[in-house]
Amino acid sequence: MRDRILEKTNDGLKIFTHYVGEDVKKKSFCNPFRGDTSPSCKLYYRKKNGTSIYYMVDYGDSDWCGDCFSIAAKINHLDIYNDFPELLKLINKDLDLALTDDSPIREHKAIAKNNIQHLPSSMPLKFRATYQDFHEWELKYWQRYGITKEVLEKYQVKSIKACTFIRPDGSSFTIHGTYMEPMYGYLFNNGTGIKVYRPFSKLRFMYAGNLPKPYVFGWDNLSPTPDQKHILLTGGEKDVMTLAAHGFTAIALNSESARLTEDMMQTLSQRYQHIIFAYDCDETGKRESKQRVSEYQDRYSVNCLYLPLSGKKKDKDVSDFFALGHSSDEYQELINETIITKTI
Repeated sequence: MRDRILEKTNDGLKIFTHYVGEDVKKKSFCNPFRGDTSPSCKLYYRKKNGTSIYYMVDYGDSDWCGDCFSIAAKINHLDIYNDFPELLKLINKDLDLALTDDSPIREHKAIAKNNIQHLPSSMPLKFRATYQDFHEWELKYWQRYGITKEVLEKYQVKSIKACTFIRPDGSSFTIHGTYMEPMYGYLFNNGTGIKVYRPFSKLRFMYAGNLPKPYVFGWDNLSPTPDQKHILLTGGEKDVMTLAAHGFTAIALNSESARLTEDMMQTLSQRYQHIIFAYDCDETGKRESKQRVSEYQDRYSVNCLYLPLSGKKKDKDVSDFFALGHSSDEYQELINETIITKTI
């Protein structure tokens, strides 16, 4: 898939414009992730061993030097070696490339073997956040999905005024929440870990601190004595809270390509009669949910739930489903049909 991604992204240029911004097309540009005040970055087009790829050099911080995959991994807080297959799937999904997994993945070692010193660190960033009460306009954003202030508090979601990220070498950069670009924090482990969500920014997610492994949003909110027969595995944190606001129980991993541990699957199967994968109804979501069911169907009662949506942006996940005016009864009917027909 790596080579096909390069083919569909102009040798990685579109990966840079998506995650870093359109300014990368300039002769020189500022690094938006470390508070640059003067342009210190350039893109270079490199050809090596038959591969053409764009490469970023940051003259102010060598940690930000790397090819399009290395920089995308750093921004998404992934390890370029251990998480490379997941990174490819994430790029495929974020850029709507609509690629399938039927092509072999070439080891990334060949891409960056001469640039190991520039690879993103696997050490978690430290952070320091200033929180604030939710503004009315922020609550209105969440309320379109049915999510109330009480639901936000239940799931440890806070409005962020400012957040400083501290690198292992002690340097730092700060981002601020504004009316145009609000910023929310999903908190873990008593506030020592955070996933920052910026719904209207090019870089929507950032990670820091002591995050759970695997990352599962909503796990700590599960009741030891469930009042429902099923649990939903959905595509993201907002979807989990949307479902909770409408009376359903759900959890979400960090991506649709991620997997629960076998112990977690066993725990869910002991608490719930049915485990339902309710991912986005785009091509990636359908493919990943089918794959999960295929992996687990011999051991657990697993199903796929497909929403009656187009699969396009703003019309593909359960949050969109309720924002478009559908009801809890309609969603329950979809669950009932899923369990009865065992759609795979």
